[in-house]
Amino acid sequence: MQGSAGQDGDRSDDALSVAMVFGISGVDPLEWDACAAGKGPFLSHAYLRAAEESGLAGADNGWRSAHMIVREASGRLVGAAPLYLRDRSTDEFWPDQTWVDAFQASGGRYFPKLVMEVPYTPVTGARILLRQGAPFGVADALTGAMRSLAHKHGLSSIHVGFPDEEDRALFEAAGWLSRHGIDYEWRNEGFRDFADYTAGLTSHRRGTLLWERRKVRESGVRIRDVPGSRVEETDATVFLQLLADLHTRKGRRQALTVDFVMRLCAAFGDALTLTFAEADGVSIGALLTMEGDGCLYVRNWGAREDTRLVHFEICYYRTVERAIARGLNRVDGGRGGPHKLARGFLPKLSHACHWFLHTNMRRAVAEGLELHNAKALAAFAQERARSPFRQHNGR
Repeated sequence: MQGSAGQDGDRSDDALSVAMVFGISGVDPLEWDACAAGKGPFLSHAYLRAAEESGLAGADNGWRSAHMIVREASGRLVGAAPLYLRDRSTDEFWPDQTWVDAFQASGGRYFPKLVMEVPYTPVTGARILLRQGAPFGVADALTGAMRSLAHKHGLSSIHVGFPDEEDRALFEAAGWLSRHGIDYEWRNEGFRDFADYTAGLTSHRRGTLLWERRKVRESGVRIRDVPGSRVEETDATVFLQLLADLHTRKGRRQALTVDFVMRLCAAFGDALTLTFAEADGVSIGALLTMEGDGCLYVRNWGAREDTRLVHFEICYYRTVERAIARGLNRVDGGRGGPHKLARGFLPKLSHACHWFLHTNMRRAVAEGLELHNAKALAAFAQERARSPFRQHNGR
């Protein structure tokens, strides 16, 4: 439903009112989670609160929370959206530096921009959070309020990172631009155990998989799982050191903090796991995984050196074993390359959606995205054609 714009993008009419909340702690957890229910752990009040109150998604890192919530006339919260004002583009997963340079070279002011996403978390999911039974018009009220905010304050753009297909279709229908990427996931087709799963692979892929697992066992590497309820600060510190080592080698910044990890452990308990690989009593690799709504999420891997086979064992083979044993539907492998495909993680399209205040900027970006998306779709088709399964059959 449409209404007049109020202060800082607030909108209201007789049925719905939209307001901005500067911090997730300003929303009742039960109300927020009623809208985020069934949409994965990263959209929960607890996850966003851990990111914000640890300072990870705070002003020092260029994140200013500006979440929007929708209430119906009775006062019941029926919709929400995780939103942040950003004065930089660091720690994001859809690079826009070319757009920044072009816009500012022409005399424009690109920052601050508005982003709708979960900080530091490249996981596809709903971005417009609708409570079950929400009245018609809640999604339109949210997106309309976002545009009103941008117009009122002269924000150059709004960016939605990793929306699900339903939300992507909504933004595209409203004229937003889409950008495609490729992520990977493993899907449980009702496998009885890991051997049942590997039986569906080509003989070459199955032979390679079994050889890699055997080499890890023979190496003497010890693998240790620490459930979230038992994670101590020393565990979190070692994990982050390994993460920093890997990021340094790849020329990236490691932003996570011990405070953030410990807050996640306190909030999610054994739905979170830290897995360590140890050689001669020294940790050489570590993985953080989270579980929720039928999915196991492979989130953060760190390692001191090239531990390729250990990486495959911990991030892919053992997560698949866990998913089968727990009856989970899938393992979200995140972004990556062909090494995931070769281990049974099939490609899926991921997206970002973009809105620009200025017509000329939108036109220029649209031209670039046409070429980018054509390349992404071609690469996606090539990846799907290289399925490691004997019969692709939709897996």
